[in-house]
Amino acid sequence: MEGEIFSLARKCTRIRLTESVIAAEFSCGNAEIDDFFHKEHLDYEREMLARTYVFISDDDPAKIVAAVSVSNSSISMTTASSRARNRMQRGIPNVKRKRSYPALLIGRLGVDMQFKGKGIGSQVIDYLKHWFSSNGYDSICRYLVVDAVNEPHVLYFYGKNGFMPLYATEEEERAALDKKGDRLNSRVMYCDLKLWRQSRS
Repeated sequence: MEGEIFSLARKCTRIRLTESVIAAEFSCGNAEIDDFFHKEHLDYEREMLARTYVFISDDDPAKIVAAVSVSNSSISMTTASSRARNRMQRGIPNVKRKRSYPALLIGRLGVDMQFKGKGIGSQVIDYLKHWFSSNGYDSICRYLVVDAVNEPHVLYFYGKNGFMPLYATEEEERAALDKKGDRLNSRVMYCDLKLWRQSRS
């Protein structure tokens, strides 16, 4: 039922999306994102550029509820404006401030059309926050980042899930990245995993 909450943690299992997992029936309604999860993800995996995970239904292991790709990234302070740099480094002691900070990039994120409107996208984000800030994750990162499509509903989605624009305005971001044109296709947004973890304790 549209709008009904579906528990990703209780009703799904996370697995890596490999050649042995059939994703052809998965559709989030966006042809470009669907194409990535159907076949392009394998090229990214082979080139060691991204790893893709799917959440499969415990009731029907052939059913992919949601999919997400992630890769190592960083947030560079050398290209950030002074305003963005001050905002980000406010909570970091002076002696530990760096030219860049470790991050994980959310590359693609999709929820199958059958499960739209059930809060699953936000649950995937929460899952990533828990996973990448836990002691069980073998690497370490301070931030989750995303190049969010510059559309109000996409920016709102990440905003309500604890992400902030790296640059206060689109004009500031365009100037910092030396991008021409009237409008950016995407906005850099980040979530501070340390602050998020502290807010949960």
